[in-house]
Amino acid sequence: MRSTNLLVAGLVAAVHSFTFVFAAEDPRITPAPSPTVDADEIARRQVAGAPGTPILSTLHYAFTDLPEQVYPFQVLRGPQFGFNRCNDTTLGPTSNCQTLIFNSPDDFCLWGSPDTNGLIGNVEAKVVAYCTKPTHGTRVIPPGAITGLQWTKTPGYIQVRGFINNPGIGLDPSDQGGELDPHGADLQGNPLGGVVYSNGTTDSDGHTLAQVFNWNTFVGGGQFCFKACYNTIDSPDYCENRYDLVGCDYNMPGNVQNGTFTECDGDVQDVVGTYTSAGQSTSQSNAFYNF
Repeated sequence: MRSTNLLVAGLVAAVHSFTFVFAAEDPRITPAPSPTVDADEIARRQVAGAPGTPILSTLHYAFTDLPEQVYPFQVLRGPQFGFNRCNDTTLGPTSNCQTLIFNSPDDFCLWGSPDTNGLIGNVEAKVVAYCTKPTHGTRVIPPGAITGLQWTKTPGYIQVRGFINNPGIGLDPSDQGGELDPHGADLQGNPLGGVVYSNGTTDSDGHTLAQVFNWNTFVGGGQFCFKACYNTIDSPDYCENRYDLVGCDYNMPGNVQNGTFTECDGDVQDVVGTYTSAGQSTSQSNAFYNF
């Protein structure tokens, strides 16, 4: 179900390939956040923990002010499984860091299973970060696990499409995967407490890690895609997360090819849920929703 004008590859302003290199030994570790607690912080957490469902997507923190857990609330499916204050002491194959970094084609993370041979449908609430570089206090994606990707930057979001061996992020080789986002029917998101930061969006100065409030991702079946929308764009919603039954091709179209690594600038896609052909636009039914 691709729109003829949907593929960002056909709208690129500049395209080039690059060599995908994992960080060498003796990495430069991302500095550990040094949180400060003030009256606004206390009030925010009290509101989020009040009667009702805490809304994950409204819990906003500067990277240096991250608490140990963004979602410690014992409500519905809470509290969260892992932690958010990640540094060199939490780096390694058993890290349960749930702070995901999404900077550039050679410096990004994906959500993966904390358990060996996990199934996304079983572990979606507790997935943890696996990163391409050992500099974020997380688990590390093994060299060679990613076999191809396309990184695209648009006026509305940054996005990656790629191919990966499932075990590289803890998934069972047979798992066809699923969709993750900070919303969901109960507004607690998947993973609970999972937050995303980037220095590659327009919300950042290119160096400072800025929180990404709206994002979604598909992972499994040997593929992955991840989109981080800019906070300054409220409408249209390019990170629409309801069409989670139709996967990457429909939600994050691109021209990714296994065995190649490319980076490009592109135009925004049609809003997810809109199909354009021969100049005519139609909306898909909610048969593709999974609330």
